[in-house]
Order: sequence, then structure tokens, then C-alpha cells
Amino acid sequence: MSDEQRLARLAEELCHVYHYGVGLDELEEEDPDRARAHRRAARRFLRWLENAPKEELREERRAAFRRGYDRGAENAKKSTAEQIERLEADVAELRKDRDPEGLRARIADLQYVNRGYSRIVMGGSDLRAELADALSRLEAVQRELAVLKGVQPSNATGERPS
Repeated sequence: MSDEQRLARLAEELCHVYHYGVGLDELEEEDPDRARAHRRAARRFLRWLENAPKEELREERRAAFRRGYDRGAENAKKSTAEQIERLEADVAELRKDRDPEGLRARIADLQYVNRGYSRIVMGGSDLRAELADALSRLEAVQRELAVLKGVQPSNATGERPS
């Protein structure tokens, strides 16, 4: 059935419904304006009917896309979180492999002690003078701290007063 035939049939049906059984040809003779109005309404209604399934399909496709997109975003977040956990575990393992049991920190401590011992044994500078100076500065700072706390230096035992 062509579009023109469907349009004519729809206009005829609208005319029968609105004018209680009067056909479009009869209405054309009696009131041409109303007949044109039925044809325009039929044309508009026919376009609407043709587009209605498309709109439903469009909305359905949009909803399906949105569901798929949301699901994909959730899966991407989960996958990213899993990858980050795996990478963090790999990094921790690499650090452990490179420095088992904290050997690097222990080596650094031993090197520090060795440098200090070398300064004492080898000399290089007046170590006794440096130590005496550091001790006098320590005592001065302790006195200042005691005064700030409100304790006389002669009474400062290092214990808390009761």
C-alpha cells in the first residue's frame, strides 16, 4: 500500500469517526474546510505513526547504551583497582628483593659509625675540642629548657615532679 493510499484511508477513517459515518467525499461537498482539516490531521498522524516506533527504538537504544556504558565504567574501575593492587604488590616485592631484611638501612648505619670511628682513630680534627664544645652546648640547652619549664637546674633530676 502506497503512502497516498494510506493517507486517503486514514483521512476517510478520521472523517467517519468525527462525523458519525459521513464519508470524506460527502464532507468535501458540504464543508471543504473540514475535509482539508481531516486530510492535514491524517497526514500529521501518519507521520507521527511512522516516527513512533523510531522514537521508541531510539529511546530503547539510548537506555541500552547507557546500561552498557555504566556496566563498562564499573568494570573499568574494578579492573583499574585490581591492576593498581597488583602493581603495588609488585613494587613492594621489588623493594623487598632489592633490600631484603632492611640491609640498606643497616649498611648506612654501619657506614655512619665507621666514619665516626675513623675520625676518632685517624684524628683529622681536634675531636676532643669538638666533643667538649658539643657537651657545653648540650648543658646550656638543658639549663634553658629547665628554666622554661620552671624547674631550677639544681633540682632537675629528669623525673617528673609529683
